[in-house]
Amino acid sequence: MSKLTLDSVDWKEFKFTDIFTKIQRGKRLTKGNQTEGNIPYVSSTATNNGVDNFISNEVNVRKFDNCLTLANSGSVGSCFYQQFEFIASDHVTALQNKNFSKEVYLFLSSVIKRLEEKYSFNREINDTRISRETVILPVDSAGSPNWQFMEDYIKQERKKQAIQIRNYYEPKMLKLAGELAGLEEVEWKEFKFTDIFTKIQRGKRLTKGNQVEGDAPYISSTATNNGVDNFISNEDKVRKFDNCLTLANSGSVGSCFYQQYEFVASDHVTALQNKDFSKGVYLFLSSVIKRLEEKYSFNREINDVRISRETVILPVDTTGSPNWQYMEDYVKRLELEQLENVLEYIYIYRTISFHRDFQKSRSVEWKEFWLEDVCDIQSGVRLTQSDMTEGDRPFIGATEFNNGITAFVSNTNKSIDSNVLGVNYNGSVVKNFYHEYECVFSDDVKRLKLKDNAYQNKYVYLFLKQVILQQERKYAYGYKFNASRMKRQKIMLPVGQTGEPNYSYMIDQMKWLEFKEMYMLLSAIK
Repeated sequence: MSKLTLDSVDWKEFKFTDIFTKIQRGKRLTKGNQTEGNIPYVSSTATNNGVDNFISNEVNVRKFDNCLTLANSGSVGSCFYQQFEFIASDHVTALQNKNFSKEVYLFLSSVIKRLEEKYSFNREINDTRISRETVILPVDSAGSPNWQFMEDYIKQERKKQAIQIRNYYEPKMLKLAGELAGLEEVEWKEFKFTDIFTKIQRGKRLTKGNQVEGDAPYISSTATNNGVDNFISNEDKVRKFDNCLTLANSGSVGSCFYQQYEFVASDHVTALQNKDFSKGVYLFLSSVIKRLEEKYSFNREINDVRISRETVILPVDTTGSPNWQYMEDYVKRLELEQLENVLEYIYIYRTISFHRDFQKSRSVEWKEFWLEDVCDIQSGVRLTQSDMTEGDRPFIGATEFNNGITAFVSNTNKSIDSNVLGVNYNGSVVKNFYHEYECVFSDDVKRLKLKDNAYQNKYVYLFLKQVILQQERKYAYGYKFNASRMKRQKIMLPVGQTGEPNYSYMIDQMKWLEFKEMYMLLSAIK
């Protein structure tokens, strides 16, 4: 089936009352009257698919399922598909047609969300307005809503999204699987690119307008589809390569892929070649070289001079030379073409190991620590909305959403930091997030930096995050998690034989949980 596009169909306006068989507002239920439970309570929030709480109320509520919810107030115009049974607030309206598939609902939700531009906090969507509201939809030859097109289009886009998710997570899975499988058992040494590749050559510029449709892959600086940006038939003024790596110099800088077949290279990529290398060695090298993504960026590209000086850390044999055989053997264990089977094996193996270790963990000693004995606690800096200057740097506020990010600014102050845990002492009290990247912190957020420099990494911080969250019930908006309380807050941590925090244990547990989550995600979309 050819690719479906939104401009390939005719569109027509329809009233809500023409397409939905049931349009009904939810029922008012105050926060104080909500009873904790397992049923989603959908209100007028624009996050978490509209879910504001989980409750168990059965009396004086309105339940729905398999429909859309439209926010009438608050985040006016926010629209979400609700697949399962839920309770609706009086701030949302349920839009239902039992004949609609999930895909049709998802298509409609994306179209209806445009109402956000029409309404606002001061102009809500009341019952009268919603009865008159219209939506523009694709139509068939008879001028009726083309439900089949909507369904097929969403299926197409979801498939595309699934591919993107796999492209993003599978390399991470490989890296993490390598750590779990014992990649750290060999010695490593630094080598220059010029020492390991016999040919390092940039591709040649070829504009979009000069590309002629064909069968030869055209490799550019994209991070998806193995770097393939187009298929062309150009023969003149191009550079062709095969059986090598491609490294993106600009765009998705640092993206690195193995190209088994002949291709044409853009001037935005550099071919890295050694005719003696096997596929397995190339795949190993690509995963290591991809770490350059952390070093370079859109504003700092990999030019020819930089690439000639660039180095890569590789496993070595007893003579200190690159251990090509080890690399090949390792990739065979983690063969990309058999990733699903390999990951399943590792998953099963690690599940067994984890449960075994979990049983042992019951005998692992735990000990109380003052939070200030484990972490340095530093304050953020007040930055008002009016003083913010738009930019690319995350600003961390006291929210429980979006990893704590409430804005993107160009402002700098003494709170600028990275590789820390941001803990809310105000607002959504005790909620906390790990920030690997450089960001600026609000005065409502404290920065926690592990005192032991050797273990300042993502996994330890994520472990601490969960430990600190255990204190959430203790604090509230009226009883803030301020600096003095934070310093003298007791937390329970696993300890080693010396009685010091067992950070290695924490790392191992969090690595496994990360692997498990990614495995479940990839399994769900296969």
